Amino acid sequence: MMLNALYAYAQREGLLEDPDVELLAVDALIVVGSDGRFLSLTPTTDERGRGLKRAVPRIPKRTVAIQPGFFVDNARYVLGWGGDAAKAKKNPERAEAFQAVVHVVAKETNDPGAQAVAAFLSKLEKQLPKVVEQREEWTGEERLAFRWSGDEEGTLVHERPALREAWARRRGAEGVGDRAARRMRCLVTGEIGPVARLHPSIKNVPGAQSSGAALVSFNEEAFCSQGLTQGENAPISRAAAEGYATALNHMLARDGDRRYRQGVSLGKDAVVVFWTREPDPVVDTLLNVLDFPQPAQAVHFAESPLRGLEPGEFDETPFYAMTLGGNAARVVVRDWFEFSIRELKRNVLGYFEALRLEGRRERPLSVWDAVRAVEPPGARGIPPDLGTKLIGAALGGRPFPRELLAAALRRLRVPDKDDGASFLLHTRCALIKATLRRPPHGIKPMEVSVSLNPDSPEVPYQLGRLFAVLERLQWIALEGVNTSIKDRYFGAAMANPGVVFPRLLQLSNHHLAKLLGRSKGSARWVEKLIAEVMGRLPPRGWSTTLKLEEQGQFAIGYYHQRQDFFTRRDED
Repeated sequence: MMLNALYAYAQREGLLEDPDVELLAVDALIVVGSDGRFLSLTPTTDERGRGLKRAVPRIPKRTVAIQPGFFVDNARYVLGWGGDAAKAKKNPERAEAFQAVVHVVAKETNDPGAQAVAAFLSKLEKQLPKVVEQREEWTGEERLAFRWSGDEEGTLVHERPALREAWARRRGAEGVGDRAARRMRCLVTGEIGPVARLHPSIKNVPGAQSSGAALVSFNEEAFCSQGLTQGENAPISRAAAEGYATALNHMLARDGDRRYRQGVSLGKDAVVVFWTREPDPVVDTLLNVLDFPQPAQAVHFAESPLRGLEPGEFDETPFYAMTLGGNAARVVVRDWFEFSIRELKRNVLGYFEALRLEGRRERPLSVWDAVRAVEPPGARGIPPDLGTKLIGAALGGRPFPRELLAAALRRLRVPDKDDGASFLLHTRCALIKATLRRPPHGIKPMEVSVSLNPDSPEVPYQLGRLFAVLERLQWIALEGVNTSIKDRYFGAAMANPGVVFPRLLQLSNHHLAKLLGRSKGSARWVEKLIAEVMGRLPPRGWSTTLKLEEQGQFAIGYYHQRQDFFTRRDED
């Protein structure tokens, strides 16, 4: 069903109008004269150094074997040139294979553009220095195409009618590309025909090779059976294979400032892409609230279109999403979603509701916010399955993972000194609240309020409130500090209150004495608040240790009380 939905998307979006070509970035054009003379190397990159995308003949799937493109390929194939130009790292085998294709097609078609390119390649050894000096650095991965001086500006050699027909013939002929392909029934289309032995690569998948990785591949004997080899073990026609790969590459491609055209990053090792069977604005709306959300768009999504259409009588259009990660040369499908837009809206509303917490009301929390808030310091990133489970809670209405609770608590123990510390605190506590309210199966849900609940019977919650009061007392008494008790004691107090709070209360006596000498009213107010919170604690003494969920209640109590202080200050 997954590949079928991707193939249908490619057909719907017109991505397969010409199955013999694909949109790829071309970095430079080699302009040649009719006699094969090199005229210029014209770069096509934009101000960001990205090549202009053109419809080019599909580049063959390459593993170890040398397989040249059709009049378009990288510098290693076109020029036999790669790496540091000063070291003259040449690739004669690739260049010879590319030249052989050009010469055969030029002789077959008698096309003047093809003959000009063939003449240029015949004199490549002599003209190569003129070409490479036009560019400062060569990696060998620069994609090059040809333009004949006799054509109109903008027309490339491979776009000439005779060459397009020649390429279509080569692609359609049996024995080209899929030389040993069997005729089998396609699992996607249901039609009988030659199957794709090697499937196109999927690019821009985090964790996979930069050159692309395969979603379907069989490259070891252990993966094969019944005498079948490679793609024959999962028979999919060439058209269907190119269709699902084109659809994924289209959604995973960069689009302006957005890393993925139709996907959301889930950290360093995973991405989720989504689409609908029929065009629907919900896809664009999801992008605007799950990935770098804009305040107005997020509020509009969370309040107007979803709440206004919540009955969803006419929202039965199927919605699809898949979470992808990379493992070197393979693409890993971590999760798959399939339900109606009506169910999607209900699930996303539930996601935002579970995360709703007092403060930061300008927009709901996006998945991107959540991932960024729990990433450990450094470049390690979050575990791949954590982002997958989080998007499952957002799109699929599933429980929030317990690992998310642990990650958020772990990050609360590390002080944040930057300007976004307040937002990160809010985000982590919102994730903790959501996990407590919608925990994994087997764990009892907890009632957690959106704002301060002074009457809560939960001891960990009241301990968190007490810590916030003691922190406030220190701040008022010392008129601001560089290192607060939160920086030094928060993690220990949250895990082992019986060890830490006696020490904190002893310090609070010194802070109260200092505050009394300056403001008796403030001192009495804080002292009364401490007594109020202490009165809600059991008389049997301090809890020695708190479990993970209890630590979450502690964090929520701390946040609620701290937020109440800010609310009071704003009102005053």
